[in-house]
Amino acid sequence: MRNLIFFVALFLFHVYVTGQTKLSNETKAYVSYEKGTYLLQNLTLIDGNGTAAKTNQDILIVNDKIEKVGADLIAPENATVINMMGKSAIPGLVMLHEHLFYPKSTPEHIYGVDQMSYSFPKLYLAAGVTTMRTAGSIMPQSDVNIKKAIQNGNTPGPNMDVTSPHLDREGLGIYELGAFNSTEQFVNAINFYADMGVTSIKVYNFITRNDLKAIVKAAHARNMKVTGHLCSITYREAADIGIDNLEHGFFASSDFIENKTDGECQPFEMHKSMLNLPIDSEKVTDLIAHLVKKNVALTSTINVFEPYTNREVVPGGGIDALFTNSKDKVYKRWASKQGKDSLDYVLFNKSKVWEKMFFDAGGLLVAGTDPTYDGRIVAGYANMRLLELFVEMGFTIPEAIQIASFNGAKYLEQEASIGTIEPSKTADLVIIDGDISKDISAIRSIETVFKNGIGYDSKKLFAAAKGLVGIR
Repeated sequence: MRNLIFFVALFLFHVYVTGQTKLSNETKAYVSYEKGTYLLQNLTLIDGNGTAAKTNQDILIVNDKIEKVGADLIAPENATVINMMGKSAIPGLVMLHEHLFYPKSTPEHIYGVDQMSYSFPKLYLAAGVTTMRTAGSIMPQSDVNIKKAIQNGNTPGPNMDVTSPHLDREGLGIYELGAFNSTEQFVNAINFYADMGVTSIKVYNFITRNDLKAIVKAAHARNMKVTGHLCSITYREAADIGIDNLEHGFFASSDFIENKTDGECQPFEMHKSMLNLPIDSEKVTDLIAHLVKKNVALTSTINVFEPYTNREVVPGGGIDALFTNSKDKVYKRWASKQGKDSLDYVLFNKSKVWEKMFFDAGGLLVAGTDPTYDGRIVAGYANMRLLELFVEMGFTIPEAIQIASFNGAKYLEQEASIGTIEPSKTADLVIIDGDISKDISAIRSIETVFKNGIGYDSKKLFAAAKGLVGIR
């Protein structure tokens, strides 16, 4: 009997050890703290719940879990004690509109994208993103493979929820996007992508209401949520059909078009309708109430619409991350827009107010950066900038961090394990040099990002991608 107990114990120990992620030499190069027992002392803590910061807080990490949080914790005998006086801790960011692709350095009249399989995962993790959803893939098989490589410790990066390619009908004219001709094809595609390992679905500009009904039904049957960057379908229609999430705040809402043509995408009319809409319009408050009632989450990508005039070329400070050709193209566009984007400012400022109204009404506002379009939005740097913009919008610093951490975890139904710094949760947290409770721009001074209990050197991750965005 004793021998049996011994061999069972030995077997369980073997399973435990071999079940641990073994980091490749490439990944180890970015690790400051391997998995172990650490007592982080004297931190300013914003825990992700939206409540005020606490000072002089300690965090005890044991392997991949947060064991204890509080003041003056007693260090276990085997713990490495690290005094972090003058530093802050926030939860690992959970960002829900990210991509692993970036615009090509092509002529202005041609839009195309390339996969950033090497640089983007590092940049996201460097900026504190420990979990992300790729809200629309160009190469889903690549995204799934990168997710597996990160899970296996072969390359550094966030945990990933991989979204399908943009499910759409003909109309947009971007070569990298596919198009479907029937509702049946959409349903078949959902099952195909689910079998591949995709875990979320994204719909796009030209789908019909019948398409969306079938997509939502098929996706929910496979335990996948559906998000959308809409145009042909209004937000209200999508909410009634059962969509889970709407992208880009209210920028993609066609609800306010007067005499809208049923089922058609009218982007210029959409833009004009929002410019003309009073900021305190009852149409907006009614739509917000409807979305909240239907439990539809709203993703803010407000950084995508940040104007050019008197703003950074690459918001978040990432201009040196760009490959030379990409940098030149981005800079030229930025320079050409100086003093010429007054209408962009009007809509930008309205949208900031409407997104906060949605949050204040009890809506689940989540965060994402959408590194596409003109190349200004760069993975990692944009994530840091988004937090600054949330504070510019009127959110408190704890609220801004809540939106970018706990709210994303709640949408993914992972709030029991990630999204806040609390005992028993996964050790996903960001260490910042400075007091972020007093100045949100301290987010640009990240030192260490703990993901699953492993501490990564933020500066090394940023440096590894320098000059590579736009080529790999």
